[in-house]
Amino acid sequence: MDPNLPKELSADMLMDTIRALSVKIGPRRPGSQAERDAAQAVQDAIRSMGKEWDLINQPVRTISGFRYRILPLALGNGLSLVWGLSKRRRNQVIGGLASVGISVLSRDAFLLRPAPWQDWLARGASQNVIVRIPPRGPVRRRIVFVAHLDSAHHRVTADPRLVRHMPRTLGGVTVAALVGGVLTALAGRQQRWRTLRTLLAALSFGEAALAIADELGPTVAGANGNASGVSALLGLAAALQVHPADATEVVLAFTSSATAVATGADMLATAYGKEWADALWVVVSNVGAGELCWITQHGISPYAHYYPAPEAVAVMEHAADARPDLGLMGKPMITLDEVAILRDRDLRAIALSGYERVSGFVPQWGQNSDTIHEIDPATLERAAHTVWTITQVVDQAESWPLAR
Repeated sequence: MDPNLPKELSADMLMDTIRALSVKIGPRRPGSQAERDAAQAVQDAIRSMGKEWDLINQPVRTISGFRYRILPLALGNGLSLVWGLSKRRRNQVIGGLASVGISVLSRDAFLLRPAPWQDWLARGASQNVIVRIPPRGPVRRRIVFVAHLDSAHHRVTADPRLVRHMPRTLGGVTVAALVGGVLTALAGRQQRWRTLRTLLAALSFGEAALAIADELGPTVAGANGNASGVSALLGLAAALQVHPADATEVVLAFTSSATAVATGADMLATAYGKEWADALWVVVSNVGAGELCWITQHGISPYAHYYPAPEAVAVMEHAADARPDLGLMGKPMITLDEVAILRDRDLRAIALSGYERVSGFVPQWGQNSDTIHEIDPATLERAAHTVWTITQVVDQAESWPLAR
């Protein structure tokens, strides 16, 4: 492991990108002009580094928010359970089966799988920016780093006082639909569990209201989420321009719409998943504050969790051993990110994220306070060092995948 770290990974240089995205461009709602401006800024930065690099613009059409996934499901479940409060067995069976079906669809929503009605929704224009950075010699390995360009709405459910309850609030629609559906189908003419079924219907209507409220807030500046991830990857690009890998192609994918339904990551995996099936995929987000970790369990719904690839975990463990000063560790997180899509395609994916030492949650996640003033330059620099170290670990390993 080369102990000499490139100067391109210094905090001062990384903060320039944070400033350009979160202050100069500002909030970057999925499908907005600001998101497209961010993509153009990244393109300009890449062209200024390596004109010989393969730079790809991948058009994306995306919806603007996550409410289009949760609202219909929560509302539909509430109506199904109300329908099932009838004494007629036929209504109970229909209502119960509908709720169980909604439970399956809601689980898919929390794994970022497409909804049946998603193609009918209005979409805005956006794009992925992909750059392939070649090594000195023949390509023997590949790493794909992913960072999204957009920023989230200010979300009620992500308030620091409430975020720990997200699996029981917004994420609770999966359980409410499953339990309510089964109880409704089995209720019979005796109307068993009527009070509980009524409460589950009311809970579902409340979750529908939360889904709306979560998208009514202003779009945040997104300094930590995710100008920090973009900054770390642009720092890596600058370092690789001067110090290219020996035999590892490094792909940097700056994707759109992660805070809505991750359409950008879906398009990326659809176009390149098979070609890059042997690669390590690392999603880099929210790495500008707190401590750093790789996420060992993702999810905001009680039964819609997903996990990193074992081969990717092995790389992170090697990186943590090589650079103990980075403070890297594995940690479960309440989060929903592009790893869900990548793991669904059986890709070797993992996420690098920041977390608050006291609360254990993502700093400033979906909050108006996510501004440049909350960025810790030292954490941001450690994040850039981490992606550099990951690149070195893979490039210098005797074999790939690594043995744990």
